[in-house]
Amino acid sequence: MKNKSRHHFSEDIHLLHDFIHTNDALSTFLHCTPTEELAQKIMKEGLVFENYLTHTSDPVSGTDLIELNYFRILRKSYGSYTLIIQIEDNLIKSYSSQLIHTPFHFSEVLTKHMPVSSEDDITVYILPEQFIYGYFDHVRKRGLKNPRFDPGYHPPYFDDNLKYLLKRNKKQKNG
Repeated sequence: MKNKSRHHFSEDIHLLHDFIHTNDALSTFLHCTPTEELAQKIMKEGLVFENYLTHTSDPVSGTDLIELNYFRILRKSYGSYTLIIQIEDNLIKSYSSQLIHTPFHFSEVLTKHMPVSSEDDITVYILPEQFIYGYFDHVRKRGLKNPRFDPGYHPPYFDDNLKYLLKRNKKQKNG
């Protein structure tokens, strides 16, 4: 991107852009929180999300200033702390291909615990903290990296989650 176009965006968008670790082999999602304490908690314990990861976070390239600025405009009301979530594309592709003829989404496999239903009967998952690259503080204009970040994190329980979903799908089809 030419330097001329960089000055059309606020300083925090430039700093967010520079903070985001971009890699062609990773998918990046952003999620805003209202407090730094909550951002730190998510970085330590994982992100609680409903239904699919994309219901509570936005997929972004991480390299496009216009896209990052648009995200910030849309999500500013959710808070001044932007979490950066990154997952290896190969992991997403692998689980997506195995779920292709089911109603399930790859993010339903990437949960720390078996999903639970909320009071509103919405399915709730926990994305492991290893997928949290860090968070960007728009107030102090600084990013904090997660020391546990591992975008290729693949514990054995992900495969157990996949088996459970495939079994559930089979029951729904036969049932």
